[in-house]
Amino acid sequence: MPTAMTGRLTMEPSRQLEEKANRERELVLRFIQGDGSVFDAIVSEYQPRVTGLAYRLLGWTADVEDVVQEVFLAVYRHLGRFRGESSMKTWITTITVNKCRSWRRKQLLKLKLLQQAGEKPVAVAAADERMMDQETLGQVREALLGLPGRYREVVVLHYLESMGIAEIAEVLNLTRNAVDVRLSRARAQLKAKLADLICL
Repeated sequence: MPTAMTGRLTMEPSRQLEEKANRERELVLRFIQGDGSVFDAIVSEYQPRVTGLAYRLLGWTADVEDVVQEVFLAVYRHLGRFRGESSMKTWITTITVNKCRSWRRKQLLKLKLLQQAGEKPVAVAAADERMMDQETLGQVREALLGLPGRYREVVVLHYLESMGIAEIAEVLNLTRNAVDVRLSRARAQLKAKLADLICL
């Protein structure tokens, strides 16, 4: 009896994942066949997640809405090629991370051009600060933005998006060991900056 119970418990998550994958493949098939409501449903389901992730990766900047639009434009263009090799959540997260990387590269180029022209870059407005007081939020934001992009990504995905190591590895196209290493180095840097605020 315990063996059967254990078997059932271990099989259940696998069955749920398979059912979800089948539903996602059906959605893609409907989209290919011209059902526009499929894309609307995907945007409705994933937009809050994509927006939150972009805010965290980009540092709560004013251009997040543009990046989110780029993400869903890419989803629309490539949805017909989605094969279900990963979950739709993982696939859309990967697109979001890549669009945020492109945005950061453009911003760095823009900053260099402004510096060469002798102009001062305009300060970017801070976004929603309801979750913490301004001083604490400022310290956390500064520490997070002070991390190199490769470390910021794993911290945001793991701690703020609650993604596991295996899923992060898939999203970032890294080995699990590489994700662990990046997380470890990121934690060390954040601990030094935020020792009085957080415990990682």
